[in-house]
Amino acid sequence: MTIWPLLSFAEQGTYDIVSNLGSLPARFIFRPVEESAYFYFTQTIKRNEPLTQQDPVKVRESVDVLKHLTSCLTSFGLVVLVFGQYYSSTLLWLYGGDKLTNDLPILLMRVHSISVLLLAINGITECYTNATADNDIINRNYIYIFQSIAFFVTSYTFTRWLGPVGLIFGNCVNMIIRIYYSIIFITQRHVPLKNYKPLRGLIPTKFFFLSLSISIFITGLSHSYYFPNYKFFHVFIGGVMFFMVLLSWVYENRDLLQLAINKWKHKNTEEQVKKSD
Repeated sequence: MTIWPLLSFAEQGTYDIVSNLGSLPARFIFRPVEESAYFYFTQTIKRNEPLTQQDPVKVRESVDVLKHLTSCLTSFGLVVLVFGQYYSSTLLWLYGGDKLTNDLPILLMRVHSISVLLLAINGITECYTNATADNDIINRNYIYIFQSIAFFVTSYTFTRWLGPVGLIFGNCVNMIIRIYYSIIFITQRHVPLKNYKPLRGLIPTKFFFLSLSISIFITGLSHSYYFPNYKFFHVFIGGVMFFMVLLSWVYENRDLLQLAINKWKHKNTEEQVKKSD
């Protein structure tokens, strides 16, 4: 952080704290999922063959897996975005006390919740791209050079305008560019398969989106009336809203949950059979 002369040491320290907290989902949730997904896609899809010439069962399965993963990770990112707006102050208070509940840390954490959503989407789409792209696409170094230049220019420009918040916006722009590139690749690769829509999971379902909209409205009112004097009541309201959001997601993804349960039961049955043998 000290390479950024546009920021004071206090701003750099605040940014580091928020960045470390905001990176927890990437470390403990996104990265393990992406590593497992990358291994799965490399074993399922051949790089240098069109999907129409590959095993249709494996192709169909890979489409379903990508769709479900994008849906789950996008949903998680949306939850972080919604609840991050009015519970960033609570999280910072729990982490560092009243010193971290002034305007700058809260603003940074709220903006960082946007980058968590983009990180969730970028992680899984880029994972599929890197796992299934042919060698010619992977070796196009100019794409990575362009992304690096865009990140540096936008970060520097936004930092001059907005201070430490600009660093987060610069990172968001970088991820948007990478997401766009991955979406173009995935879409073009699946064009011959007209009935397959692997990126449908990027669009939130109706009731889930409605529950998120209600939650951000209610938690916003709660933050205005109950924070900081009645923090625990504010947390209670957030818990109720989170439970409502969770129920709406479970209701609209019950088929996915049933599939996961069946897979888990099948795996346990196989393990028991092996032990008995």
